[in-house]
Amino acid sequence: MLDATAAVASSAPPRDRVPPRVPDVEDIQRGYAHLACEERSVRGTPVRLFTFPHGSTDVARTVVCLPGLGASGRSFAPMEPLAHAHRLLLWTPPLKTPATHTPLQWNLSVLNHPEARLPRRFALMGSSYGSLVSIAYALEHPARVKALVLVSPVASVRRVRRLALTLSTLVRAPRPLAYVFAPTVARVLGGSALPPEARAEIVREARRLSSLELMRRLRDILAADFLHRLGELRVPTLIIEGGRDLLVPPSAARDVAARVPGAALEFLETASHLPYMSHPEAFNARVSDFLARHPD
Repeated sequence: MLDATAAVASSAPPRDRVPPRVPDVEDIQRGYAHLACEERSVRGTPVRLFTFPHGSTDVARTVVCLPGLGASGRSFAPMEPLAHAHRLLLWTPPLKTPATHTPLQWNLSVLNHPEARLPRRFALMGSSYGSLVSIAYALEHPARVKALVLVSPVASVRRVRRLALTLSTLVRAPRPLAYVFAPTVARVLGGSALPPEARAEIVREARRLSSLELMRRLRDILAADFLHRLGELRVPTLIIEGGRDLLVPPSAARDVAARVPGAALEFLETASHLPYMSHPEAFNARVSDFLARHPD
């Protein structure tokens, strides 16, 4: 028979688990595990697409969200409040790019392929590497993009800190080095306000990628220069930048905003490179207001 102390202990709710420094790839963190995941085969490549279980299904209000260098669509989980009014499709780039294409070329091809089953027109949001893909897509397929949100925008390697960008790949370092580098890199990316679950989720998802694929995506950024073409964009554009971003300096965001006709620029002064994860309330408010003003 259990004594009284043991009985009380057994009935007590479990304490919140402290997120591990380097989680296993299947150890999805609290606040990120409830998303529905659909795997679509596009050009023979599996693509994971995350959605909110009780989110809007209005195709006319679709927002396709493209994550950063080693992230997945799950990283946009803190945007859930927006899912009541918008159909958020949290896209995850293919984990492997064929040798015949660069990752940027392959992502553009996959996004625009009929098998992707995206609406004819949609709003497009991209963060960091995802912003590079978003800019390229909007330039290549302007008729399909009705609004553009660029977070920590990467339009040219001349406007990012190359050393910080290269060091960001250490989030994929092999064990035991991962225990030293990965959490620190995640903290640099997200800033001091990044919750532990978000930091662990960044590390977890990056470890799904091979080192080769991560480096190929990095080469895309190091070869990128769309600055001279930003003036061709003719779509309502919102740029959101963290005032403490160590990868994309605020001056780079100002430069992008100055080159995109009619672009709006919003700074979250205490945020870093991933404001939707570290400052979701402020981030969501700005995106919600922008999308409400540009429904078509």
